[in-house]
Amino acid sequence: MDHKPADRVPARLNAYGPEPEALAKNLGIPLTGNWLIRLHERLRIDMVKVEPWMTPAVEALHIPECDGPWQALERLDQVDRRWADLHRHPDSFNYDHLPAFIESWDATGNPPAIQLGLGGLFGVVRRLRGDTQALIDLAEGHEIMIHILDTLENYCSGLIDKAHSALGGRIDQIYVGDELGMQTGLMYSPASIREFFFPRFKRLFARCHRYGYRTFYHSCGAIEPLIPDLIDLGVDVLNPIQPYVPGMDPEGLAAKYGGRICFCGGLDMQRLMPFGTPAEIRAEARRYMKCLSPGYILDYANVLHPDIPTENSLALYDAPRTDF
Repeated sequence: MDHKPADRVPARLNAYGPEPEALAKNLGIPLTGNWLIRLHERLRIDMVKVEPWMTPAVEALHIPECDGPWQALERLDQVDRRWADLHRHPDSFNYDHLPAFIESWDATGNPPAIQLGLGGLFGVVRRLRGDTQALIDLAEGHEIMIHILDTLENYCSGLIDKAHSALGGRIDQIYVGDELGMQTGLMYSPASIREFFFPRFKRLFARCHRYGYRTFYHSCGAIEPLIPDLIDLGVDVLNPIQPYVPGMDPEGLAAKYGGRICFCGGLDMQRLMPFGTPAEIRAEARRYMKCLSPGYILDYANVLHPDIPTENSLALYDAPRTDF
């Protein structure tokens, strides 16, 4: 992340749910003990993402996907009451489990970079208000949307502080994700993004940097017009570098932004990884490493999908990484 040559191009494995288990099983790794560590070692993965722990008692914190449970709210005090209800348990999120988890990785003798997942802002608004109402709120600059965004920003600030108290300098990166792009361009108007989203992210990123943490920002889609803004906001690593959309080819990104921001991802999930040959995948991995290193982290251009053959994942992570 300092844009200096390293012993090898680092790699990240963006995988969750049943997919890493299936990958490990296909690689002959028994799903016992610290099997996830063994999977990372087999693929030469250099970083691991960890999450805040949610107590099992707080089932209400599971916000349904995009069904808009807060769609009908009309007053700010209603938002506050709902928010308090979601977080009625004083220990709804904590990091108590993470020191022992991280120690088990460090004990391997090859401590990984630790990436702490923080989530996003407007993506949560869309889930709470429902897609249609959230987009209307954004177009109107509705006070309820603004209040929810402020509440989320304050909450994320508290999570950063809590993580620092629990883990201190062992955290390397803070992961934030809010989708801004589609296949053809931006999902929202640049003016709305810059007015409502970016000032809040800038404050959160500054908080991360005060603790010495790097910032890792995720957004799919054709977001190249916003990359200068993201650099100014303090984004250290941009992910997932979705290919085959306007402005996101690695050659163009290197020419415009090389040395100013790191890139993570890029290996196509729509065609190459599920349907390509191992030779094609190794060639594409080499293309990204050659264009964007130093300052590049090898990874899928999204999360591991069940339609990606194991041999294709192996081709990606076993590609030579030491001559860039």
